[in-house]
Amino acid sequence: MNPGQSDNRKTMKTPQIEAAFDRIMSSCVFRLNGPEIDLPEALIQLGNAVEEEETDETTWSLGECLECDLGALIVGAYWALTEWHAGQSSSSYAALCSLGQVFSPGMTGGPEPESSELVAYELIHEWFEADTVN
Repeated sequence: MNPGQSDNRKTMKTPQIEAAFDRIMSSCVFRLNGPEIDLPEALIQLGNAVEEEETDETTWSLGECLECDLGALIVGAYWALTEWHAGQSSSSYAALCSLGQVFSPGMTGGPEPESSELVAYELIHEWFEADTVN
């Protein structure tokens, strides 16, 4: 594009998605000194935001230079929650349902090996494991 020309492409604004994603990625789940977080509630907010806001390829690349991007976080969290939810009346099950609005695993069997999905899965799994010890 030449100087003075306008770019007709628009980047989709997704403030709810970005805020929910950033809250999780800056928390103790992904950062040694990150703040404590109610992870199921944060995942509910993320799933609801993705369901409610319009997305494009820019949205899905959110976090591409971090441990995982938005898509990988959702997939990894979904699979971790299938193992850790505490029944239908629990917040972890509500988080699984919220993420299930935007991710349908079909016939897959878990996060892809050696992927950022697996990184997200493992870190979220560790959070739930530590939460049950406390």
